[in-house]
Amino acid sequence: MIRIATTIAATLLATSALASEPVATISAQEGTVLVNQGEEFATAAEGQALQAGDRVMLMEGAVATLTFADGCALPLEAGSLVEVPAVSTCAGAVVNVQKIGPAYAQAVGSRARDDDDDDGAVLVFTGVAAVIVWDLMSNDFSQTPSQPVPISP
Repeated sequence: MIRIATTIAATLLATSALASEPVATISAQEGTVLVNQGEEFATAAEGQALQAGDRVMLMEGAVATLTFADGCALPLEAGSLVEVPAVSTCAGAVVNVQKIGPAYAQAVGSRARDDDDDDGAVLVFTGVAAVIVWDLMSNDFSQTPSQPVPISP
């Protein structure tokens, strides 16, 4: 009974160890390369290990190579988003590559900003404030007493 339990435990540990083996690494990177291994993109490190399903995004002007565990190399182009496949392209995997535009190629957490974006909101707010001030200044808020209401006994 102990042998069976030990064999099952060893098998489970070996399976989990194999599952955590990286399928690829990032190499020969230049420019801004980001990796999403969960919830958000972060700056990639040279030689960073990647699992199947991780996403690699190359900003404008960036280049990198995805090197699989079997030695197969896949050059990546600027302005692209790549999902890492479970096996290399040399082993027959088809890589999902999406072209991304400059609007997406921003640093993590930043927002493309145009200083003219807020002009419309400022104009609307200023117009509404002017109407309120004009209304307050042009109205007569004095009160005249109303006719008393007779109370019957």
